[in-house]
Amino acid sequence: MMELTGIKEQNGIYTYSYKVDPPKNAGKAGSGQQEQSFAECFNNAANIEQKTSKSDYTQAEWDAQRAKNNAIGKLQKVDPDVAALERVAPNASEEVKSAWIDAAKETGYNGMGYGGSGATRLFADLAESARMTDNSIAGVQDLLGGTVESAIDAISSASYDRAHIDSDSADPENLRKEQEFYDSFLEKLNGLKDGSYIPSDESTFERLNKGNLEVLPGDDVEGAEALEVSDNYGQGYFFHKTTAMDADGNRFELSARYPGDYDKTDPSVEVYVLYKGQESLYKVDVGSVDPDSASQTELYGLFAYIEDDKNVPRNIDPDSSDIYYSGLDKKYEKIRSEGVTETDTEEMLTGFKSMDTLSYWEKKDLRKSLYEIM
Repeated sequence: MMELTGIKEQNGIYTYSYKVDPPKNAGKAGSGQQEQSFAECFNNAANIEQKTSKSDYTQAEWDAQRAKNNAIGKLQKVDPDVAALERVAPNASEEVKSAWIDAAKETGYNGMGYGGSGATRLFADLAESARMTDNSIAGVQDLLGGTVESAIDAISSASYDRAHIDSDSADPENLRKEQEFYDSFLEKLNGLKDGSYIPSDESTFERLNKGNLEVLPGDDVEGAEALEVSDNYGQGYFFHKTTAMDADGNRFELSARYPGDYDKTDPSVEVYVLYKGQESLYKVDVGSVDPDSASQTELYGLFAYIEDDKNVPRNIDPDSSDIYYSGLDKKYEKIRSEGVTETDTEEMLTGFKSMDTLSYWEKKDLRKSLYEIM
């Protein structure tokens, strides 16, 4: 049987341990350092000299996560419903995103409680999922998954928890609105399956609230640099494309590409615009976008960057990895004690997925099953 360390090394997985000095106002003197959870010290984790001996998490990777979180924070000022959606559904289809937006507009609420008061059950699920990965700084967790069915599972679970978990300390009106959102969203998700709900044919970006419908940036905008459009630029590879409308109802095309000097710690996006038969190209500095006054080109650069999840490194944290692999060892021991052959043990090993390939709900079920065994 493979030992715990061997299984981790075979999968290229190393855990992280963060240590911080005890607070000065601690009740009694400490003996050196104290362990804190990932969530408690993620803000200064990148500055801690010793993580683990095999940690390969760089300062740049930490800064990349903070850049992503800051960008979503900007989007939240423009449209809290879409910002909430981007935190929990980076891989959802446009039709699922449309159902979310419609439910939020219909109920005046969204599953994260942005724009409302108090944390929702879906927000709690996001926090729980974040504890299983090292990207909680970015605040992005794939709770809704990539299918209608996975979104139904996630929202059904949050709705059930809201109805059955004691909430005496929460505002009843806020709880009612939260439940209304879940009910409306679930109705639309199920409607996608039976055809009773027809999603909007507009893209998420088209439906985004915008404070400014001007298409192109002004000459004095600091965060958008006009570039010369090279021959056949529009025929190249773009990581994101969408359409939008100007104030007069004229539709235009937007496409996003990363520049050759892309820096994930200080991200910028090249936005190619095809508007009224004319090509334009701008380099949008994501960190400099003012969401309150940004043109659609600038806002799209911010939005496209947020929708692309390539910038956020995803690793598993000590809690989830140790539970997973320690549980794996215990399962092996249990199987061997019952006389299962070595071949069967090898087959079982290949049947386990590494933590970074599991969905949030698979992780949740796995943690529950392992606790029952342990």
